[in-house]
This record gives sequence, C-alpha cells and structure tokens, in this order.
Amino acid sequence: MRIRRRSGQAMVEFAFTSIFLIFILMSLYSMSVGMWQYHTLAEAVNVTARTAAVHGAGCVGKSCATTVDQIARTLKARALGIPVGQINATLTSSASTVTCNPLSTCVGNSAAWPTLAGNTALTTNISVTATVQFTDPVSVWVPGHGTQRIAPVTFGANSTQPVIF
Repeated sequence: MRIRRRSGQAMVEFAFTSIFLIFILMSLYSMSVGMWQYHTLAEAVNVTARTAAVHGAGCVGKSCATTVDQIARTLKARALGIPVGQINATLTSSASTVTCNPLSTCVGNSAAWPTLAGNTALTTNISVTATVQFTDPVSVWVPGHGTQRIAPVTFGANSTQPVIF
C-alpha cells in the first residue's frame, strides 16, 4: 500500500526541479553571450585604435595613410559575430572626429583619418569608442505577446593610443 501511494512522486519532483534548471541554463547562456560580445568589442576597439596610431604623423600624404573606410573595416573585421549595423563608433584625433552611427555608414568613406594636421608623435592621442546594444536572447521567450519586456543593455568600449611616429 505504501509504495502505491508514492507512485509518480519522482516524476513530479523532477518536473519541479527541471523547470528551475532550464531557467538557470538559459540565464547562463545569455550571460555568456553578453560577456562574449563585450570582450569582442573591447578587443576590436583596442586593435583598431592601435592600427590608427601606428599610421600616425609620419603617414600623412603617404601610402601608409589610412582612411575612415580602412578603420571601419578593421573594427568590423575584429568585431566578428557582432552585426555591423548594431555598432556605433566614434573616431577621435586632436584634428578631427568622425562619428559612425551605425558603423556601416563609414564603410566606403575615403576621407583620410586620422587627419593629423597639427598632431605630433607621442603628444597626440588617437581614440576609438564603440558601443553595441545587447538584447538578451532569453527575452524572446518572456510572455508579453511579442513585446520585449527586458530592456537592452549598452556595452561600450574605448581605447586611446598615442600616435607612434
């Protein structure tokens, strides 16, 4: 008799526990994707700023000079997996600032950057700043009739490098 009254108890306990574990796994997944996007963006911004700084004062008017297009393509190539339409970037030197909202608007821009008129090596900084909106993938499954109930988070990265030569 005793065994008969307890039949199905393990199945009910498993159902209660598995729902909790599924939500923990989904949360871990979304946190991992967010951390991956942030670190990818930070590394991409750092490499892009370094690339622009290496092509500094000694490259103006020469074949080693860079353009906004080359800088945007460098950032795009390094931010692998982040859609280029979601990245907003600002390229800053002491002579000029270029804003790319989104980054895809700067692809094809043949203007020289950094325009180092008046900039000198080791006293001028090149700064690249980028942001991306991270939308939690778990918000797709949140009830609300298709409306997003979890606000997106903005990840930002900035790198400032001195002009090398």
